[in-house]
Amino acid sequence: MANKEFSNEIRILRSNNNLTMQEFADQLGVTKGAVSMWENKGVVPRDDILMRISKIYGISIDKLLGNNIDDLEVPEGKLSYIQRNLGKLDNEQLKKAENVLKVVFDDIFDDDEGEEDDF
Repeated sequence: MANKEFSNEIRILRSNNNLTMQEFADQLGVTKGAVSMWENKGVVPRDDILMRISKIYGISIDKLLGNNIDDLEVPEGKLSYIQRNLGKLDNEQLKKAENVLKVVFDDIFDDDEGEEDDF
């Protein structure tokens, strides 16, 4: 079964961990060809491999498979654009988004000065 979301999540996961396809494959006990099929064809591996990825990298299987749209309970229409697109960002892009949001939130919630944010 081909899954575009899985393909994207695996590519981002590998990239964020600065791993080549071969290094990623070695960590998971699979071939480089299998990783290539996941990233380029959206082929979803067996359940035991999904569980191994989840445990090693601390990512839910639901997120790997793209079932994360409803993770955040946001009222209909509110922040939906941001919510839909956060999962598409790599670590560098997330850091940039975080910095922008910190500036906005600092301006809105200026009464919390001095408290450390848990972003």
